[in-house]
Amino acid sequence: MDLKINQKNLSEEAYKKIKLLILQNELKSGEKIIQEKMAQLLGISKIPLIQALSVLEKERLIQYNPRKGFTVRIISTKEFHDLLEIRGIMEGLAAKRLANNLTEKIKTRLFAFYKEFEKYSKEENIYKYSESDKNFHFFILESSDNSYLSHINNSFNILILVYTKGFKVKLDVSLKAHKQIIDAIVNGNGIEASRLMEEHFEVAKVFF
Repeated sequence: MDLKINQKNLSEEAYKKIKLLILQNELKSGEKIIQEKMAQLLGISKIPLIQALSVLEKERLIQYNPRKGFTVRIISTKEFHDLLEIRGIMEGLAAKRLANNLTEKIKTRLFAFYKEFEKYSKEENIYKYSESDKNFHFFILESSDNSYLSHINNSFNILILVYTKGFKVKLDVSLKAHKQIIDAIVNGNGIEASRLMEEHFEVAKVFF
């Protein structure tokens, strides 16, 4: 991945790149962010880097310790479960809206997601499966046609904070849940889609 950034809006671009590294688990929970190495990786000086890190700290993606410097935040089990509850409500609403305002384009994309889930589950490829999982859940929120859902998620980094815990749900359990959710949406059953989405995250608590 080419992480070099343009010289305009350096701190903002650095913020986006580091946030992406956290989402993709390239920067893992509890990992120290070595400023010299990160600045070199991004091709910027330490000043815009520190500005970017300060924003990420305010957004609770990283934390600062005078002795250790900046590290990716470790999410407690309690906080993680709280985030899953919020995700259930938000994505439940998003799934309901998708079901009630379904288009052929959305239906096609959902079927494509399921093919990915099925393929990577059979291959027992957890990395690829988890990447599809991230894309799927972001798609559900972004396609809900409710700007506040997307804004809340992006402002509080709800999905990203959850994904710092990694992917631990059994693939067969996740595959079954995704199939049920997708079927409910494409069949236009918004209430059922919402219920299944909330249940999906309740079940996830057991694995963490």
